[in-house]
Amino acid sequence: MIRKTVHAGTFYPRFAHQITEMIDSWLAKAENINDKGRNLGLIVPHAGYVYSGECAAKGMASVRHENWDSIIVIHPSHQGNHFDFCLSPFEEYETPLGNIERDDKTYQNLMPYADQNVQIDYHALEHSLEVQLPLIRYFFPQAQICPVMMGRQSPTVSQKLAAALYEAVYKSARKILVMVSTDLSHYYDSPTAVNMDMHLIDYILKLDAEGMWNEMKKGKLEACGIGCIMALLELAKHYDTAKGKLICYTNSGETSGMKDQVVGYVSAQVLI
Repeated sequence: MIRKTVHAGTFYPRFAHQITEMIDSWLAKAENINDKGRNLGLIVPHAGYVYSGECAAKGMASVRHENWDSIIVIHPSHQGNHFDFCLSPFEEYETPLGNIERDDKTYQNLMPYADQNVQIDYHALEHSLEVQLPLIRYFFPQAQICPVMMGRQSPTVSQKLAAALYEAVYKSARKILVMVSTDLSHYYDSPTAVNMDMHLIDYILKLDAEGMWNEMKKGKLEACGIGCIMALLELAKHYDTAKGKLICYTNSGETSGMKDQVVGYVSAQVLI
């Protein structure tokens, strides 16, 4: 069963040459992308490419030196949140740059932990996964993927998912990257957004999921995939040498020029 593209032509260009030209132009002007080190995870944004694509591309460029066999894409559901987390039933994913196969080994390892019977339309319509797919195909053309969609964004679910991820990654002798798809603050003026987002980024760099959640409850930071971020930070606790690294931060106002209501975007690594 193939997941068809539904957001090509809106969130990102419809045709392959348009996407590759866009990514090539971003990389041509990018400076000091650190493409060294051993990575456990990567956090990237999922808005329209005109707003967040360059930030996401810089993030993926920072980990492309590693020969990834598989990428677990943890992304929030914008269709419903009445479940903990679930796996995509699709075996192949269409993109303008070519299709991507599902990693069936990781899928089978994670399946016992996942919720069942979540509507297939949740997976078929979700943009927080789809916008990553052309970028994944561009930067990691040989990699398979295992999408994990998170419903309830909470510490309990994050810890449950992190435990499942550790089992899936630990059991595999292959190179697996855990990619988190999330945007940050929504619709504040630019100074407020930057302050909130840098506050959240500080918790990413400290790998402090508990502190991030506590500050979210106080209204001091936010992210649509905060539980997805926390799952990666909880996973990082299994690695004594883990550390966070900021690759890129921006917000929609930098592109649109409209600074009164912006959305924040970050790319960050978790190295081990």
